[in-house]
Amino acid sequence: MSEKWIWLPDWASNLGIWEDDLMDVAPSANHNYVQYSQLAEYLEKPEEIPEFKKASTVVAWGLGALSLMCSTAGPQKGQKWILLSPYADFCDEIGNWTVPNLHFMAHQLETTTEPALKAFMELFEDDFGDWQDDWFDEAKKYDAESLAKGLMYLASHKVESVIPNSENIQVLYGRLDATVQPEWTLKLKEFLPKAEFKERPKAGHWPPMLLL
Repeated sequence: MSEKWIWLPDWASNLGIWEDDLMDVAPSANHNYVQYSQLAEYLEKPEEIPEFKKASTVVAWGLGALSLMCSTAGPQKGQKWILLSPYADFCDEIGNWTVPNLHFMAHQLETTTEPALKAFMELFEDDFGDWQDDWFDEAKKYDAESLAKGLMYLASHKVESVIPNSENIQVLYGRLDATVQPEWTLKLKEFLPKAEFKERPKAGHWPPMLLL
């Protein structure tokens, strides 16, 4: 029986758009790519996403990783988590966003969705590669209400307690990540005391670079 992998996206994204690259991590596994619109429905309880509990490996990027760490008791028995560019607090003082920023952007999305997405994409300008264009094309598919919901979650949630079973968690982050700085990710060591932290020296924010 092949392994089952489930992929939880970052805000306004879908890891499936890079399926041709990402499935090389486990070519024989059965891969389930959760779209952002589905994650938005389960942000408070991502473990209730269909097929989540059957997955042997959960890959979670950005917002998806935050949702996991805030809402569950850690990896279930026999399950591994791979967290990509995670953080304890999206509104960390060393980051680019504050709670008022996120509230303002959530409001802007209701009337000027595409310009608001472009403003967010400016965070990626220093990340090399063409993946930001793929992300933007995908982000435009989601409705303003769903997008705003994710931003409000980022504004109101942060990791505040130790995650159980962290020995079954691997954290991957890019030294060149201009969106989630390495120092931001490393603050998670307080909450993931037994996790493996692995820096990718030539990678930025994008999953294909972090995983391969």
